[in-house]
Amino acid sequence: MMRLRQWLPWAIFVGFAVFLSFVIRIANTGQGGRYWSFLDRIPYGDKLGHMLLMGTLCFLLNMALRCRTVPLGGEVRIFLGTLLVALFVLGEEISQIFLPSRTFDFVDLLADAIGIALASWLAWMLFGKRRDAAV
Repeated sequence: MMRLRQWLPWAIFVGFAVFLSFVIRIANTGQGGRYWSFLDRIPYGDKLGHMLLMGTLCFLLNMALRCRTVPLGGEVRIFLGTLLVALFVLGEEISQIFLPSRTFDFVDLLADAIGIALASWLAWMLFGKRRDAAV
């Protein structure tokens, strides 16, 4: 049972990361409209998609890392998973400047950040709070 607790969060994270890499590849090749044109019919559907996808990635990585934190400066600490996903998202959004089929969108980046913040809060509520109390 203990081994399952150790590798299952990683397996789920890796599975989602593979799925997300296919989503990004489809978007980078300009084929996204074929698969998620339904988002155009939902108000702010694209932004909600960004929040959901990047928030889920952040939550799953924080769970796999068991809400490990790193110092951000002084007394401030941040979840390692949150930091890694934020850096990935920033790099992925900036890379769109160089792809003809994509456009850099600050509002997409903001939606990603909101999803990451909400996922980090949820991870802290479910796991990090208990860990902090034990320290």
